[in-house]
Amino acid sequence: MELEQSTPGAHRGIAHGKWLRSWLWCESAWREFLYLAFPAECVVCGAEDHAICPPCSVLLRRQTRQPFRAEGAADALVGVEGESHLPVVAAGEYRDALAATILAYKNHGRTELRTSLARVLALALTVALELTPEHEPVILVPIPSTGSGWRRRGYDPVALLLRSLQTEGRVPPQLFIAPLLGIKARPPWQRQHQKGLGRQARRRNVRNTMCIRRNKLVHIRPSANHSGPALMLVDDVLTTGSTLREATKTLEKWGFRVCSATVLAATRAPEGAHEKAAFGGRAKN
Repeated sequence: MELEQSTPGAHRGIAHGKWLRSWLWCESAWREFLYLAFPAECVVCGAEDHAICPPCSVLLRRQTRQPFRAEGAADALVGVEGESHLPVVAAGEYRDALAATILAYKNHGRTELRTSLARVLALALTVALELTPEHEPVILVPIPSTGSGWRRRGYDPVALLLRSLQTEGRVPPQLFIAPLLGIKARPPWQRQHQKGLGRQARRRNVRNTMCIRRNKLVHIRPSANHSGPALMLVDDVLTTGSTLREATKTLEKWGFRVCSATVLAATRAPEGAHEKAAFGGRAKN
């Protein structure tokens, strides 16, 4: 099925104010100048002068318009009898436009894609909120980047997405961001990248690698009876769930209550996941 070319967003209104039209014109002119000085290609189809072109942006929205429960495909998050250790909501499946956008954002320095991915994450966070008790504050805890990953990229992908959400005012009012987790320092011969490892090797590789950043506990106090605020983990891609499981164990040892997790993409969706959406209905993007 072919997509219509150069179709403006139907959800956007027309700018009637003179100053607003002038601002939008200057913004467009500045963007065109940047693409002239620093040529860029669409990360999905390769179209020139776009970080992600309008047709591919439509594909991205279609792929992520219905977040789903994804922990069923993550071995580390499911018990022997199929019970869920941690509810996880994924914005979409790790394929096509979403996979290409995440890879470019994480591994190729295309940080300008954070706005598109932040909007995808915002919808998934809204859906995941329905897994927590109503009218209860929820603390978003990003999964931290490893030291080698931060040095290679120069930024923390998940933390940068959450900052973009804050800047655009897309964080729901009952959500608060607190980077409580950190990565323990390890000697080089004990460091191994998760990519390419099997399920058991992934679990061993992340075991006892996280710690609590005590300087972030100024306004947050853990509770011995797990009656404190609910915590929601945030990560980019869900594979076996080993990282989320380790993060949950680390936080629970300190008395925190981890209720759910949200990810941008899951490597594969459990069978029938889209029919069993996390919120019992269809989300609107």
